[in-house]
Amino acid sequence: MKDIGINSPESIVSAAFHRFFTSYAKAINKQQKRHGSLFENPFKRKIVEHAGYLTYLVFYIHANPQLHGICRDFRQYAWSSYERILTEKPSILRNDEVIHWFTDKVNYLAYHAQRIEMEKIKELMLE
Repeated sequence: MKDIGINSPESIVSAAFHRFFTSYAKAINKQQKRHGSLFENPFKRKIVEHAGYLTYLVFYIHANPQLHGICRDFRQYAWSSYERILTEKPSILRNDEVIHWFTDKVNYLAYHAQRIEMEKIKELMLE
């Protein structure tokens, strides 16, 4: 097993997510007048080793609401960054970098128009 130092990127990211999840759980617990953990298991992570996988992850993140039956078409999901990435408006999103992963906007749109293939999606899940 790889030894993760206290200042390694893995350690920094892990600590940031830990703080985020803890703050989120505290806020929800306060709002709902409840206590305890909101999450069954600790979060998991998977190393992104090539650009193709990163491109597919962007698609997976956008398609996730449709995959889980939250909406009929992920492109219409109100809280998605899918449409936001296509706009020229200033944003904290790195739109140009995301579009570059897909080569250009035409390929970004085409990639997202493909049919959601469950077997490919399952490869991305960490369950």
